[in-house]
Amino acid sequence: MSKQDSRTDAKATAQLGPLFPEAVPSTVGSNQWSGRSRKGATWTVYRGDALDVLKSLPPDHYAAIVTSPPYFWQRDYGVDGQIGMEGAVKDYVSVLTKCFDEVKRVLKKDGLLFLNLGDTYYSAKGEPKGRDRKNKGRRFGLRLVDQSGLGLPRKTLIGIPWQIALSMIARGWALRSTVIWHRKGAMPEPTAHDRPWRTYEFVFVFSRSPKYYFDRTKLEGSEDVWTISDRPQGNKGIHSAAFPSALVERCLTIGCRPGGLVLDPFAGTGTTLAAALSLGHSCVGIDLNAEYCQFMADRLSRL
Repeated sequence: MSKQDSRTDAKATAQLGPLFPEAVPSTVGSNQWSGRSRKGATWTVYRGDALDVLKSLPPDHYAAIVTSPPYFWQRDYGVDGQIGMEGAVKDYVSVLTKCFDEVKRVLKKDGLLFLNLGDTYYSAKGEPKGRDRKNKGRRFGLRLVDQSGLGLPRKTLIGIPWQIALSMIARGWALRSTVIWHRKGAMPEPTAHDRPWRTYEFVFVFSRSPKYYFDRTKLEGSEDVWTISDRPQGNKGIHSAAFPSALVERCLTIGCRPGGLVLDPFAGTGTTLAAALSLGHSCVGIDLNAEYCQFMADRLSRL
């Protein structure tokens, strides 16, 4: 499937009907699934290019957005047009910030965006060899960050999360907090002999206006360092980089009004959506991978 085909499908999907049909779990079309949880919350999954589907969604509509886009040259999800395999860092930053322009449009004025991003090292040492104990999905040939000529010092941490964050600030987002997600139980990095192993990632908290919903009592003293296991639950290993439900639940309990509508524009196997439903929130997810979308629909229809 080409990127153009996926965009055409996404536009067609947007015309299929309302986001929340009254019928319980149903497949609306080959690119849209929807249903209702046992708690009465509704869910919709769209398959398509994130930017195109976002453009089809109504403005000022979602109470909270929790998402973790594909990282730069860390995984191959096997779909044409996927984000994360651009030919330069600046192109990756540009693609994501354009998506977040649309996220800003669809987010309610008093809503929050929780953005989880990890960083990438520039190795410039050629194609990785051997077995990756952390994730077999990382072994997909010669990555851009393994090649010479990227214009960076070899072995440097590229600083991609901050490049994204600064670009978003320049485009009107307010960065309200940089949460450190301490990944309890993170896998060791036995080949990293000359630096500390990575045990954390960023969760950037963005707002589109100075006043927004925030319940700080739900932080329970954890403030801006959250120690949460990095073991995902509920995806049966189908997604190689899913984040944990507990992380999403923390974001939603502090930053989403009760019953507020939740969106994840890079939904993967539906962790954000499943967590939202468990808390009584209706939700919408977008993903380019048809297998992930079908998995999400099956997963959510059981909740």
